[in-house]
Amino acid sequence: MRSAIRKGLTTTAGVALAGIALAVLPGSAQADDGSASQAASQAARVAKYQAYLAMKSAQGDEQAKETAQGFSALSAAQKTRFLDLLEDRTLIKQLFDGAETAAAAGITRTELAGGDVVVERESTGGGDDSSTNSTAALRASGYRDMWASYSYTDKFLGVRVSRVTVRTNYQVKGKDTTKVYPGSASHYLYVPGCDFSHSPVKEWISSPPADNAQSETVWTASCWGSAWDKRERVWGDYRGFVGGYLKDE
Repeated sequence: MRSAIRKGLTTTAGVALAGIALAVLPGSAQADDGSASQAASQAARVAKYQAYLAMKSAQGDEQAKETAQGFSALSAAQKTRFLDLLEDRTLIKQLFDGAETAAAAGITRTELAGGDVVVERESTGGGDDSSTNSTAALRASGYRDMWASYSYTDKFLGVRVSRVTVRTNYQVKGKDTTKVYPGSASHYLYVPGCDFSHSPVKEWISSPPADNAQSETVWTASCWGSAWDKRERVWGDYRGFVGGYLKDE
């Protein structure tokens, strides 16, 4: 009798354990499947962005090569964070749409997204003895060719993602600005679905006593069906860079 009871208990326990095992195993399989699916999805995101940068590089974009190298050097978790930031439309709009006051010479930085996004404003300038406009006769007469530029760069996890630059080229004699040459504007942008375009660069000499050479352009950032306009200006004199800004049009 006792043997029969033990046998019954053993059988019942075995059935119960088997039931638990059957209940647990499908759940574990689903969890594994979910993790594998998530990993595959992330791998596809990374591969898609790397292909996007490779396409830019194949078109002769040297900065795209540098950005691709920087992105590839990130850890798997950092790549996920990078792409999450890149796809954050509120953040991207904040970067493109924020107003700014006139900048000082040198480099200033602003941090966003807990420090993962850094905005750099770089201002520089000086003499340009290599200019084709600057001849020995002009220099002997006291004339100098000068330049000044202002750049606005966005970095995600230390990797450069976008940059706009405007530059003014001009001539001075003593402390006077005597001529302004054609200015220039350049950019790069590695946010899929977004693009930059700019108006023709304008140049002029401001009225005394400022007497600055100035160049400006208007950038249009087009992203996912929306657009924002920003005016970028730089000015300089006999000292080189004097001021610059990138602000709402």
